[in-house]
Amino acid sequence: MTQVDRRVRRTKKLLKEALVALTLERGYEDITIQDITDRADIGYRTFFRHYADKDELLKAVLASIQMELRELMALPPPEVFANTENDVAEFTDNAVLFRHVREHCDLYRVLLRSERTIVESVMDFSMIQLKKNFGDLPESAVPLDIIANHVIGATIAMVRWWLDDDMKQSPEQMGDYHTRLVLRPLRELILKSQAAS
Repeated sequence: MTQVDRRVRRTKKLLKEALVALTLERGYEDITIQDITDRADIGYRTFFRHYADKDELLKAVLASIQMELRELMALPPPEVFANTENDVAEFTDNAVLFRHVREHCDLYRVLLRSERTIVESVMDFSMIQLKKNFGDLPESAVPLDIIANHVIGATIAMVRWWLDDDMKQSPEQMGDYHTRLVLRPLRELILKSQAAS
């Protein structure tokens, strides 16, 4: 690894950290590139060697977490929902999402306030996974698009609420609430739809 590579990585890290801190303090719309470079203690022109504008910097900040968020919000596989003898909570560690959010809480605060396209990307990914895992549910069931929107929307709303409430509940408590409010009702809907077909 060359010294230049280390410097570039360090510069990008400082810029990302400055953007996150300033966004939390003042809101994304109210900060300028000058604010970011001042906070990072980096020259103004240096910013443009790495990013075209602050939107590109924000995308770089959030891209690192996007794939992790997609994986963490993926639903359990169909066999978990099909097993009627055990509770869905026995098959999945539903607290893992909330542990991850707690570990990266500043990034998630920025993510959920600033970048709608990242959330939409997670929604699209979840829709693909739902269709792949469950196929088309019978016509009498709730349409899959509405199911996916509800599951992801409810999960994101829970994460937002938890962050706004300063994460007073443990990740395990939040995982339990998510199981009770989202996964168990989803499982019942899927089981009823499969039984009707």
